[in-house]
Amino acid sequence: MKLKDPKEFREFVPITKKYIYLNHAAISPTPLPSLFEAYRYLYEVTTEGSIAVSKEEENEFFQIRSKIANLIGASVEEISLIPNTSYGVNVVAHGLNFKENDNIVTDNLEFPTVVYPFLKLVKKGVKVNIVKTTPYTFEEDIIANINKNTKLVAISHVSFNTGLRVDVKKIVKAARENGALVLLDVIQSAGAVKINVKEFDVDFVVAGGYKWLMSPQGSGFMYVKKGLIEDPPFYGWKSTENYLDFDSTTFKLEKGPRRFELGTIDVASNLALAKSCEIIDENMDMIENSVMHLSQFAIKIAHEYGLEVITPENKRAGIVIVKTKRARDIAKELFKENIVISPRGEGIRISTHFYNTEEEIQATMEKISAINRKIN
Repeated sequence: MKLKDPKEFREFVPITKKYIYLNHAAISPTPLPSLFEAYRYLYEVTTEGSIAVSKEEENEFFQIRSKIANLIGASVEEISLIPNTSYGVNVVAHGLNFKENDNIVTDNLEFPTVVYPFLKLVKKGVKVNIVKTTPYTFEEDIIANINKNTKLVAISHVSFNTGLRVDVKKIVKAARENGALVLLDVIQSAGAVKINVKEFDVDFVVAGGYKWLMSPQGSGFMYVKKGLIEDPPFYGWKSTENYLDFDSTTFKLEKGPRRFELGTIDVASNLALAKSCEIIDENMDMIENSVMHLSQFAIKIAHEYGLEVITPENKRAGIVIVKTKRARDIAKELFKENIVISPRGEGIRISTHFYNTEEEIQATMEKISAINRKIN
């Protein structure tokens, strides 16, 4: 699906007919082509049962893995299908051989998913360093805390509560100099801006599919650089090479990306993810340009209304945080006007995907300004 203009895509997103929807950093509405791909599979299961399932699985879901791989610059053999970001982070937390006094560097701006799994390792004597930082000093603060005891740096590409887009290469360089690995959560960037895992040189990438990738909950992927975590921390019935033998008395560890997939995946949701990745990949230049333009426009209009913006303008992606008091109350008032956003961080989070419009942003900022004056 090659698009000539971002607004063309609005016909595939029915929510735009009723709402000004600026909440893609929470959940994206599933576009019709992705919905229909999930429906196609479910309907085939309804009419053909196991025949349809076997047909979809016969090539180890190559058709799904390849579209994800193409989008992020990975090889198919490095893409595993996971139910959510938390699952992927836990694979890394329990799959690496952490020893006593090993150090994990993360930060206070992270979504809990990136931090909580590592706290389980504290019982083993592993130190989890949650660096206190800001959107304006992030890279410097993280790098200052990486040392020879650092085994892993775990960060997000784009911050959910500030909108900061991190200079990944800068942090990876510091990690490499100290022999550390890097885990990158891309749930707030994949689908909004270009990602190339080889150029970033990160070791692990995780993301659920239901935000900027415009896919159902239950879809997601994990990238693991070749040669890492060859023996996964958990085994399931698909962890063996010859899983279709259904023989519990023999086990030969699967070497490919299926080794991280414990059992049956949500096929319908991940087929929808593959369709979304295909659409995004075909239009990535236009999508990134539109996302970046709209987030800059949102900052510009916020300033015109005298609103303070937390997101660094020169280090942004699709998220803009407007600082306000009583953000939850403002969000409720906006919803009464059919405007959907989220209260996050120190204010209102506006997350515009490529098919949003300047008019929607203008109307939203006008309402935020008016409500802010009224209740604050």
